[in-house]
Amino acid sequence: MKRRIAVFFLILLVSTLLFAGFDYKLELLSFTPTFEEEHADRSRSALDFQYANVYYGYPVEFYQNGLRFTLNDEGAWRVKPFFGVLHLGETLSLFRNTFSFDSPISPISFGLEVHGSLTSVMEGEIADTIGYDGVYFYGLTASVADKVALKFGYNHYCSHYGDGTYKYLEPGEKVTEGFNEWYKYLRMDSLMAGLSIKPIKYARIYTNVIFDMKSTYVMPEIFSPSWTDRGAFAEDIPDSYNHLIVALGIDLEYPIFKNLGNTRFSYQVKAYEEGKIVYKVEDLAQAGRVNPFYDPNRPWEFEHTFNLSQEINDLVSFDITWHIGRFMANMYYSTRTSYVSFGARLNFDGTVTLLDTSKW
Repeated sequence: MKRRIAVFFLILLVSTLLFAGFDYKLELLSFTPTFEEEHADRSRSALDFQYANVYYGYPVEFYQNGLRFTLNDEGAWRVKPFFGVLHLGETLSLFRNTFSFDSPISPISFGLEVHGSLTSVMEGEIADTIGYDGVYFYGLTASVADKVALKFGYNHYCSHYGDGTYKYLEPGEKVTEGFNEWYKYLRMDSLMAGLSIKPIKYARIYTNVIFDMKSTYVMPEIFSPSWTDRGAFAEDIPDSYNHLIVALGIDLEYPIFKNLGNTRFSYQVKAYEEGKIVYKVEDLAQAGRVNPFYDPNRPWEFEHTFNLSQEINDLVSFDITWHIGRFMANMYYSTRTSYVSFGARLNFDGTVTLLDTSKW
């Protein structure tokens, strides 16, 4: 009986759509997401390998709230300033509903989106892992006329120390006394909102904002807003401090080489409100302070990433990236770096469609 009722309502739904003057498509999953991924993000959700030359800014120390740990040889990585970066990730749209009809705002789509990536950073011989990050997002997405897209959902970011890090710690054993090997750069239970606009076929601009809730778990705690459940470790943080991370980006894409795929130029600037927290030992000494504190006169911290990508075929593309900002593994959040990387990426495609009335 229940099956007959379900079939009846399915027939009724399809009939209504057919006579309503629009087509309906339901996709189980698609490798072409409603909200396009951020190609110039250093922790992008992709399947690729990059080989990077760090020409400025090598990790030489760690900060764990008020404690500072230096490497036993600050020039160890400078001898071979190359790092391998492996991204294991993808962006998927799930249960996407698309309505197409005769209107400038057609089609209208909405559904779920998930994306995640594991980023491993290895020293030059591609041997020891010096850091690895995990990031994922899941939430709701919607688009109008294939030109405007929105997303809103849950975002998680977490960095971990790796084997290469321990190798360079003094004294010789895995960790220095007082060093917590499980200490992380972490934003758990944050929210993300994003807006993407394609004013013309070959151009896209976008922004997203990561912001905390009261229950957001933040480490290092010096960056935690005072109104969160864990409170703030730094002194004098006002209620107006929200620990925001704001990204702005642009993608320009065009098939310059007719026998190949698209050529794409991407740029992203990312701003961290954490820049207003004074925590480095040398900066604290200059200010005559001991504990980390909030300085309203300090600017936000900015990083810039430029990416040039060329599709070779439907599956493979090659990338060149120039980055100015944080190190590629985010637990070195105190290290300002610049690097150029070269690599290749696999671009998966395909959609599993459950229902498409335009083909009936």
